[in-house]
Amino acid sequence: MIDSGHIESGDSESSSQQNGGPVPGPPRPGPHLMPRSAGAPAPDAGEVAQAPDTDPDAVTAAVSALLVQVDEVRQAVDGTFDLSALGRQTELLEQAHDVLTTALEDVDTR
Repeated sequence: MIDSGHIESGDSESSSQQNGGPVPGPPRPGPHLMPRSAGAPAPDAGEVAQAPDTDPDAVTAAVSALLVQVDEVRQAVDGTFDLSALGRQTELLEQAHDVLTTALEDVDTR
């Protein structure tokens, strides 16, 4: 007799999914890659340039100032590859990204 409430399969993957195991598809980012509003810890105060406020002109000015510094670093190495200069440009671009992200989070109406 067939028990309609229980279907047994030899596929161990399907049983691991039912038991909270791996889920098919691409991996999902952990909390360290999610925006702060989604659970990632807030960075230290000195670590990230914060958006001055949600005024679009102030945010634009802050990001523009950071991008000017990125360009100054690029000009200082005069087209040669310099790992420390690349690292500094990366830091500045991350700060600009953080300013923009913070400004967006501040005006998010969700």
